[in-house]
Amino acid sequence: MRTPGENPDPGRNADPGENPSPGSGRNAPATTSGLAFAWQSVRARRAGFVASFLAVLGGAVLVTACGVLLQSGLFAGIAPQRYAAAPIVVGAAQSVTAVDPEGPDLVETLPERAMLPAELVETIAAVPGVRSATGEISFPATLLTEDGRPVPAPSGHEVLGHGWGSAELTPYTLREGAAPRGDGEVVLDAATAGRAGAGVGSTVRIATADGAVPYRVVGVAAARGADGLPRQSALFFTDDRARALSGHPREVVAVAVVADPGVRTAAPAGLAWLSTFTDDTLTRRVTDALEKEGYGTDRAVVRAGVERGEVEFLGAAQSRSVLTLVSSSFSGFVLMIVLLVVAGTLSLVVHQRRREIALLRAVAATPRQIHRMLATEVQLVAGAAALLGVAPGYLAAQALRDGFARIGVIEEGFTLSLGPVPAVVAVLLCLGTARLAVWAAARRQVRIGPVAALRESTVERPDIGRGRIAGGYVVLGLAAVALVAVAFVPQNLATLPAVLCSMLALIAAAMLGPRLMAALARIAGAGLLRHFRVSGYLAAANSAAGSRRLAAAVTPLALTIGFASSQFYSQTTLSEATQYQARQATVAPYVVTGPGGVAPDVAAAARSVPGVTAATPLVATEVVAVERTLLDEPLSRSRAYGVDAEGLRGTLDLPVAEGTLDDLRGDTVALSETEALYLRKGIGDRVNLALGDGTRVKPRVVAVFRPNLGFGDVLLPAATVVPHTTDRLADTVLVATAPDANGAAVAEALGALSADHPGLAVGDRTALQAAQDAQTRSQDWLNRLLLAVILGYVALSSATTLVTTTTARTRELALLRLSGGTRAQIARMLTAETTFLAATAAVLGTVTAALPLAVLSFRLTTNPLPAGPPWVFAAIVATVVLTALLAIRIPAGRVLRAHPLEAMRAQS
Repeated sequence: MRTPGENPDPGRNADPGENPSPGSGRNAPATTSGLAFAWQSVRARRAGFVASFLAVLGGAVLVTACGVLLQSGLFAGIAPQRYAAAPIVVGAAQSVTAVDPEGPDLVETLPERAMLPAELVETIAAVPGVRSATGEISFPATLLTEDGRPVPAPSGHEVLGHGWGSAELTPYTLREGAAPRGDGEVVLDAATAGRAGAGVGSTVRIATADGAVPYRVVGVAAARGADGLPRQSALFFTDDRARALSGHPREVVAVAVVADPGVRTAAPAGLAWLSTFTDDTLTRRVTDALEKEGYGTDRAVVRAGVERGEVEFLGAAQSRSVLTLVSSSFSGFVLMIVLLVVAGTLSLVVHQRRREIALLRAVAATPRQIHRMLATEVQLVAGAAALLGVAPGYLAAQALRDGFARIGVIEEGFTLSLGPVPAVVAVLLCLGTARLAVWAAARRQVRIGPVAALRESTVERPDIGRGRIAGGYVVLGLAAVALVAVAFVPQNLATLPAVLCSMLALIAAAMLGPRLMAALARIAGAGLLRHFRVSGYLAAANSAAGSRRLAAAVTPLALTIGFASSQFYSQTTLSEATQYQARQATVAPYVVTGPGGVAPDVAAAARSVPGVTAATPLVATEVVAVERTLLDEPLSRSRAYGVDAEGLRGTLDLPVAEGTLDDLRGDTVALSETEALYLRKGIGDRVNLALGDGTRVKPRVVAVFRPNLGFGDVLLPAATVVPHTTDRLADTVLVATAPDANGAAVAEALGALSADHPGLAVGDRTALQAAQDAQTRSQDWLNRLLLAVILGYVALSSATTLVTTTTARTRELALLRLSGGTRAQIARMLTAETTFLAATAAVLGTVTAALPLAVLSFRLTTNPLPAGPPWVFAAIVATVVLTALLAIRIPAGRVLRAHPLEAMRAQS
């Protein structure tokens, strides 16, 4: 077969599929005519290419969005606000690093603010080229109204206290009044003063970890060009008072550096790596000076430009690493889904053109020519779709960034790095994916002989390969192994095998789909005959004979139901189990909470209340075990709580397997059985831990307790944990009373503690909200957000595939009309087929999700019914069923309205 315009030299027995040489004068006309021929073919079959076009379009949108997010994770950040006037900012490394000589170092981020020694301010100030170095003091504080209510920060962000000596770093300047001179004086930023209704001469109360104290407002300050900063409110004390209130009098949060005139502070943006080889930037000099003091990059960071935001905002550096990790892993998942969806749609296109391909083979067309013809057509469609998907991809990246910030995965204000690279990569990947997919889809059609190809173009092959059958049963066996694993893995990891079981079962169903659909069609045939008579017979026969087509339609619908249900309800079940187990272990009749936390001395004050027998603070944090684990990992991050051993009796009932929690004092630690096994530690062993702010401790194991999702895997003395948290506050205080205590009197006395600690609330144990791991909670929402994106893409592709499949049956439906079938009979047949298809997808998706979820729920809560609102499942199923119904009935109705002969002529 020769494309029009191709004219091989006479007398030469040339391969019709051979490409002309680059220097041949025939090359341009042949290529041009080939493209024109392909374009005419696409226009003639545009209905068949719709599904492929939309699949590639959606894939380009997703790949571009992932590329933008990945690029932003590598090169973007949060613009500084508090340190806007300081060209260089030095901060403590917010991570724990384990050196790996055989690969990249392993890093775990810290949840609390790490500090620097105040002595480093003088070290940095002595560096040549430094005009000034200012140590920043910063700590959480709460400004209270006259009736004790907190004055909110802008958009729910932080209120921070500082020393007046660092006001110039923004800079803040006095709008009225004077700078603070005494311990009882404070300066408010203008925005905060306006919200509090305070001015110079007013008296306000400010609560910190040391309690609520009255201060006199001596001044009102404003940031450059604004009343305050958009992400934080500022309260300024004297430097001495700020150091005392911070709880870290010999440490600073950061060191802000101002350079001498003419000194270059850092390498140009995008060329920061040059500072590794040159010493003429101030950033390099400061880094060298810190390394001489023993503060290398694993202990201190020197930032300039937009990277200063990493020091100012605790979650900025984590936002970059999380965004890089999420976007890279999500990109791989997206590419896999795009490949599967595009391959499925192109396989459908090739399947519908079996007769055409068989006829071309019969008239001596070579496999190479057919591959080239299909590739050219697909590249035209995929190229147009990919180019159209680039611009929406950038908008999708913006939307995902906003969604990530809203659920707490990244900091608000994180800017994206926009450039052409993600768009170019997305177009190339989509074109490559389409080319590979059409080659794979057409491989069998062009490999078999012409006679066999003509036979298969008329009658669908009922069998599937032995390798596919064996693979399906192997995957099904792996799903059974994952189901058993749900009952044995640690509780906090049980959701992983549960979701994996559902996915493996769905993959097995897809691999065995034609056999499974044929069997189900035969079983359902009786029911279809009973309800639809003649139409039911035709529907059952069509479903059994077209088992491949039915499996291709059912699989993505069942995947949507099973995957969405297992992902959503596994997370809701885990969250409910965390609360359930926390309530089960809490035996204290009273729980004291406060806005943002409770001062540690509230527990001591509660013990003095008549009728109270014990009180313990609960201080939630995270620790990193710097130990070789059971899996030979050098770092292990765990959720931890600080408690008071003297107050545990009557407040917290955690069953102990070994040792006793009464010994949890001083340099000691208690581990859950899971954590002890993972770290290979027992009673009397020492554990090398990094606390929330990176401080290293090596406590002795005094107890091993039964796992409890509500209280983490590590218990430490509260006195050890509190000084190493950012706010130095407890999350709650548990209070136990004597059996004969007057409950009303105790509750009233506990409530009276709010006179010194405004905002305290007293509730019972049912009000306890376990402080869940913030990273896990954000990860849950992240999974749901990304799941929604993927499922939306899959649902769209499924709908277009069903439309294309139904449209391709025009000839079949027209022949039924010409054989005497009425529109009503054929409509009833399609209704029966759609009912069977939707019911099969719903049952298959529900079963593959319900079984592992039931085992998971029973394992975590002793109740086999998964937690979560049932309407979500109903909405998922209803959406899938409605998608199938509309995607089949609408194009079928259009086909049935046309005259049969006209419909057959149009398809031909």
